[in-house]
Amino acid sequence: MKTQSFSKSIITLALTFACGLVANAASPRNYLYDTKEENGLITSKTIFLQADNGMLDKQVKYEFVYNEAGKVAVKKAYRWSENEGKWLPFYQTNYTYDDKKQNIESTYGMWNKKTKQFDLNKQTMNIPASSYNEIFS
Repeated sequence: MKTQSFSKSIITLALTFACGLVANAASPRNYLYDTKEENGLITSKTIFLQADNGMLDKQVKYEFVYNEAGKVAVKKAYRWSENEGKWLPFYQTNYTYDDKKQNIESTYGMWNKKTKQFDLNKQTMNIPASSYNEIFS
């Protein structure tokens, strides 16, 4: 009888622990955004994570450059380095638009510390032009 009661206690404790882990993992994080605009176009977006103590921790910053048609031509991403106290380049995506083919060609590259360029893991992808608002919303 004592063994059965002890087993139930262990199972209950394990389930309580597992539920606590799931609840903690499922809780949403509080991200805050600082968006800068010029002439109705977003030029940069900085994302902060609100810590439990209420402080804002810098996470990621995006910078946007537009072409003459007012569409995003370049998106650069930076990550905040707490150790260095500055934004470090992370990746860059260049966009070119082909109205005849109705597609967007995106070229992605990660920052290479050695060459000081976005030439690591370079990839190109074609996206339907109709997806523009989904990509940049």
